[in-house]
Amino acid sequence: MTNQTAEKKAAAEKNGSPRPSPEGSYSEAAVVAVLGERIDAGVYVPGARLPSERDMAAEFGVSRSIIRSAISKLVEQGVVEQSHYRRPFVSFSNARLKLSPAPDRPSAVALQTLAAVLPSDPVFPGGLSIVAGIHKVLAETDSNYRLTFLDTYDKERSEVLRRENTAIEQALADGVSGLLWWSYCSDEVVADIVRRYPNVPIVFIDRRPHNIDCDFVGLDDIDSSRMAVEFLVDAGHKRIAHLMDPGEYSTIEERARGYREALTGRGLPIDDSLIFHLDWADDAEKVTNTEEAFRHFFSLADPPTALFASNDYIAHRFVTVARANGVNVPQDISVVGHGNMERYTPMDAFLTTVDQPFETIGRSAARLILKRHQSNSGPSRSFQQVILPANLIVRGSTIPRS
Repeated sequence: MTNQTAEKKAAAEKNGSPRPSPEGSYSEAAVVAVLGERIDAGVYVPGARLPSERDMAAEFGVSRSIIRSAISKLVEQGVVEQSHYRRPFVSFSNARLKLSPAPDRPSAVALQTLAAVLPSDPVFPGGLSIVAGIHKVLAETDSNYRLTFLDTYDKERSEVLRRENTAIEQALADGVSGLLWWSYCSDEVVADIVRRYPNVPIVFIDRRPHNIDCDFVGLDDIDSSRMAVEFLVDAGHKRIAHLMDPGEYSTIEERARGYREALTGRGLPIDDSLIFHLDWADDAEKVTNTEEAFRHFFSLADPPTALFASNDYIAHRFVTVARANGVNVPQDISVVGHGNMERYTPMDAFLTTVDQPFETIGRSAARLILKRHQSNSGPSRSFQQVILPANLIVRGSTIPRS
């Protein structure tokens, strides 16, 4: 037996999967069965993407056409969903993935509390949509958990950090059974919380802490940003600027990476003069720093004809500043955001943007933390990352460049 065949056999036995055929490869039915077993066992949770065709073909020792056929079977069964240009992911509507009701507990401890710690901007109900998604899962599963929502929103960053710290410390002091946390604080603060409360399950939402093993639910920020910038390139734009949010959060870094990958993938150079990182002084009431970005871009010998902003807030601020300076959007510059905040104001929707599925994020986070409770896994548990796909919503802020 060759080393490669032996490794396949060992991997199959480890995963509880059928052994390969004598030729060292799986049949299509066996691939379907193995993937189905992994989905049922929670190896791939709802919303999680399956491995790439190339990786699965190498693992099972089959051609990519067999992998594609197996995926099609799972799609027909309603276990997996698939869309154009997107890697297949585990369906949220798969009946086989229903969470079992929480086990009976003595009446004195029948009701436990989960805390959702996240910001809820009064003009952008994305945070409330996440909370709604969490509530729906708790209701659908008839769980023994209730949800308390701790809002950390404020216009000033310093106040957001203060509210977040107070909310986290109070929730943990009150003995909550788990946290669903959209964090704004530093990685050092997160690491300290994780260290001091190792037995409290925490699911991080949207932003993934650096260098910390954790459960996480969020968007595929690299892929979604690459898709947005590729859309601009395909519309004829060659000079595309990137306006970045303040901070060093995973979302900002990964959206910048998607921007760069889109340019290099389309054979365009990366021009650092077209990348502008805003600072914390640029809050909802002040546009001074955005004006600086605008002046920088339009002082270049060859100004950008399009701009990708790392979120909808700064995209709208840029549009406001551009118009105030006599630059029309999209005639003079096309603008793309990220978040789809205008879904809540459809009559005024203008911005082309990445659609961030907030309620689905809430649902996924709730399912993940309930699964964590049901498994009774301790501090040594393995962690899961649910990375969700996203679509681009094309509106009036972009036009093709002739």
